[in-house]
Amino acid sequence: MRVPETLLIPGPVSVSPAVLEAAGGPVPAHYGEDWVAVHRRLTTSLRGIFGTAGEVFLLFGPGTAALEACLASSLVPGDEVLVAVNGMFGERLAEVCGALGLLVHRVVPDGREPVSPAQLRRAAAQHPDARAFAVVHHETSLGLLNPVGDLCTAARELGLLTVVDAVASLGGVPLAMDTWGIDLCVGVGNKCLGAPVGVSPIAVGARAWAAVDDGRRKPAGWYLNLATWRRYDEMWGAWHPSPTTMPTNAMLALAAALEELERRGLDEHRARFARAAARVREGLRELGFEMVIPDEHASPVTTAVWGLPDMDVPDYLAWLRTERGLRVGGGLGDLSARAFRVGHMGRAADADVVDAYLGATADYLALKR
Repeated sequence: MRVPETLLIPGPVSVSPAVLEAAGGPVPAHYGEDWVAVHRRLTTSLRGIFGTAGEVFLLFGPGTAALEACLASSLVPGDEVLVAVNGMFGERLAEVCGALGLLVHRVVPDGREPVSPAQLRRAAAQHPDARAFAVVHHETSLGLLNPVGDLCTAARELGLLTVVDAVASLGGVPLAMDTWGIDLCVGVGNKCLGAPVGVSPIAVGARAWAAVDDGRRKPAGWYLNLATWRRYDEMWGAWHPSPTTMPTNAMLALAAALEELERRGLDEHRARFARAAARVREGLRELGFEMVIPDEHASPVTTAVWGLPDMDVPDYLAWLRTERGLRVGGGLGDLSARAFRVGHMGRAADADVVDAYLGATADYLALKR
């Protein structure tokens, strides 16, 4: 029997036994009094993690689908949008906007750096007809955090609708949607929240609903239309709180993960990732590695690391997987075969997993000397 890998990638994550048990239980119906209670507990818990008093919807699909729903429900083809781009997923966000017929203006910093409010303000001055600003909070291709609080505060002052990709940050780093002026925010269950793939929560603020309801014909269609989700929640919420059949086991697993998070406490949950990240970075530096992003801009959720000179990074990743059952992420884009990425979520934050990874890396280097 094949031994399961332990995931030290930027997501999905290796989940706890309790979450795995919830995912593997009997399949419940996606409606009825008992199911509504589960659904409402989930959305209430997620409001606290998003930092919002607004509505939360549980989309069945990947984070990219949820981002498309936000953009396609609030904007129309031809609308101008400023998109922060400093990595692969910022570029993907720009591509999603372009696919919807939006006119994209990229806000690109110099080098591998966060986007700054000053850069956003300059872009807004250059494109005064822009209606929205979209940004990735945690750019996992680099393990870099953008200052979303400062950026969205500035965007709100500029009159821009704000759309935040918190897919890789929700539950892992501080997020204060209402305080920071975020109008639409997307997460997933399968990263910092410690659940399997399947559910992508969307949080919607009042200004976002004003955009959805402004009378212009949106390209969202039916399923990826926030108005559809709101309408069905209003019509059927007492017994069937979503417009379609939902992945009930994935939602039960997310509920189990959130129960673990709440027992631990959100601050400690996030601190656990930060401790793992600090230990991994310290241990890798002791072995001679350099980080791609300096610590002041680095995420506590994922670390991108340059390979050593003359190191065969793909060989290292394959050896970790086949010899030690540890899957570490490869570099993306121009980092491919030059760098690797270590996730610190789920079981990858456990001290014994961190020690096993660092020990395996030391063993690999000793073998190759």
